[in-house]
Amino acid sequence: MMPGASGQRGFVEAVRRANAPAPPEHSVLFRVATLVSVLVGVLACAKVGEISSVTAIAASAAVAAGMLFSYATRQRPRGIVKLLLAAAVVGVFVSFVMQVFSAARTGELSSIEVPLAGLFTWVQAIHSFDVPARRDLLFSLAAAAALVTVAGAQAVASSFLVFVAIWFVATLIALACSWRSMAGGRGRLPALGLVGLSALIIVVAVLLEAVLPPPRASQTITLPNSVTSYLPLPPGGELTQGGQRPNEPARAGSPAGPVRIGGFLGFAGPLDTGIRAALSNQVVMRVRADRPGYFLGMTYDHWDGQSWTERAPGCRQRTISTGSPFSVSYGAVGGTENIQTFYVAQNLPNLLFGTSVPDTVYFPDHSLILGCDNSIRSAIAMTPGTVYTVISQDTEEPLARLLRDHDSPLLAPPSIKAAYLQLPHPYPRVRALAESIVSRERATSSIAAEIRALEGWIGRHTRYSTDIPPLKPGQDAVDEFLFGNRTGYCEQISTALTVMLRTLGIPAREAIGYVPGPFDPFSDMYEIRASDAHAWVQAYIPQAGWQSFDPTAEVPLAPADPGAVLLSDIGSRLAHLPWAPIGGVVGAAAVGLGANAASRRRRLRPARWEQRAALRLERLGRRSGVVRRPAETLAEYTDRLAGSLLVGAGARTEESDLVQRIGKRIAASAYGPPANHEAEAAVLEDLRLLARRIRRHH
Repeated sequence: MMPGASGQRGFVEAVRRANAPAPPEHSVLFRVATLVSVLVGVLACAKVGEISSVTAIAASAAVAAGMLFSYATRQRPRGIVKLLLAAAVVGVFVSFVMQVFSAARTGELSSIEVPLAGLFTWVQAIHSFDVPARRDLLFSLAAAAALVTVAGAQAVASSFLVFVAIWFVATLIALACSWRSMAGGRGRLPALGLVGLSALIIVVAVLLEAVLPPPRASQTITLPNSVTSYLPLPPGGELTQGGQRPNEPARAGSPAGPVRIGGFLGFAGPLDTGIRAALSNQVVMRVRADRPGYFLGMTYDHWDGQSWTERAPGCRQRTISTGSPFSVSYGAVGGTENIQTFYVAQNLPNLLFGTSVPDTVYFPDHSLILGCDNSIRSAIAMTPGTVYTVISQDTEEPLARLLRDHDSPLLAPPSIKAAYLQLPHPYPRVRALAESIVSRERATSSIAAEIRALEGWIGRHTRYSTDIPPLKPGQDAVDEFLFGNRTGYCEQISTALTVMLRTLGIPAREAIGYVPGPFDPFSDMYEIRASDAHAWVQAYIPQAGWQSFDPTAEVPLAPADPGAVLLSDIGSRLAHLPWAPIGGVVGAAAVGLGANAASRRRRLRPARWEQRAALRLERLGRRSGVVRRPAETLAEYTDRLAGSLLVGAGARTEESDLVQRIGKRIAASAYGPPANHEAEAAVLEDLRLLARRIRRHH
């Protein structure tokens, strides 16, 4: 035989051994834990929008059916099934490649993660029909971990931690079952201990989250931007409606009709202050930002007595077609860089938000539109799953710094005064009221001090309510608010402050957008709800530029501390728990467990005193280093224990005699007449004496 043939045969044998069928896995718990782990991975991908709900339901059903089929055929795997599954995998992969090429050709592919998650989900579903052995189940566990990781990369809410916790517990139990299977299936699996260990690890992770600093974005890496639904908008750059029809033009609301996205708080052109507000607490987007602030969408310069509009003279909106990243700088000087990433959760108008002065935008499209009011608009619909990043040069300053550093009465540029001092009529009563409020501050020559005085007066003398009285035809909203009902929400209050500032010669404009919602310490994001839509005032202060002022909301300009927020949330939730019922339930459970343990001890306690005495003698013998053997009689054990006490220089004769006497009395009573109370009392006394002597030596 030639040496080459021998080597080839050895290689073939090695390949054959490597692909030989592994022993079937019979553990039901192992398979159930693996199934739970895989299902959590699939549902987690659906949670973050990596796969559709229909795909998640179909794949979950396929995985469950496949696991049942694999268990039923674990001892007799069928070759035809493997061929069919291989063909199915090839078909899924071809579909994936076609999907990627089609999306890339049309320019709609912004991320490979979505089609890749779909491919991996279906491969996992197909594989579940062929998991007869332990190594196949371990492959499924690894695939489930990959699905959870892919989903976790896109997770933007702390609710995703529920998926992670369930997956972690299921995977830990499955791995323990695997180790037990490798050991031949011997011993009981401490399931409760594994769950307890999982809970401990999760608690430690939460504590680490409380003390670790939040991540900060950097321009040195590729900043996130993606889109799941590429829905082009009509040309022209007009605002769209959002809601159920995200690609239709926005329509302003009407005081007599239902509130639409285009009415309350603008986002549609005119901002009508006569419309009543009705906004839900639904999360519309999430924001990760280096620093929070007012997330500005639009500004208005023209006031007609009831509505705000944008009428910048000689201005035309322009389109930037450079592709991402887009430079939208308006020449901000001296700002602080603030990187914000927005994760859209609901259909929104085609407005991009950002703090203070946006400079650079990362957006998954070829073009952006810049409005006359410096607003940034997209040419595609803002649908759920859209992600974009805005780098702003923040020029907002705390009020204390404005009062300290900008107290000189410098004049605003003529272009600013011409555009942002416009009023439909003189407002003599408003001017007189404003001058009376700031009369004391005017002696300090500080614009910021005057604005602070007006903010304070409005906060003390007006009432916040979304149920505003209707305006009569031709009635001026500011006159009615300040000298009539003094009831309104952010639109009426901010408009009143803007008009008061303009009557004093301070350039001001109406701004709309969102204020930061609750901070999520796990995802380090701010959850922006529909009810966080807001209107506020921007006043122009020489040397400081446009600064935000707001009588109705306190917006932080510093980043939140995740640890402090987390501990505060935990403390608040613990404080609101119904501790009286919980204490009753815990107490009743403790009493029940104690009674059950006592009952069990009574059931396991030997019926005869001789047996109980023998057990006590064994415990004392163990303390002396002599353990009773399984097949050893009591007489043999007492002889060996007594003999061990006589060995060595420190022979303990009295203890040896006690052991011999105890053993003989127990044996005599066990085989003698019943109810020998004198012998029982004598043995108990000897046991107490022996225990004292053993304690003395130990």
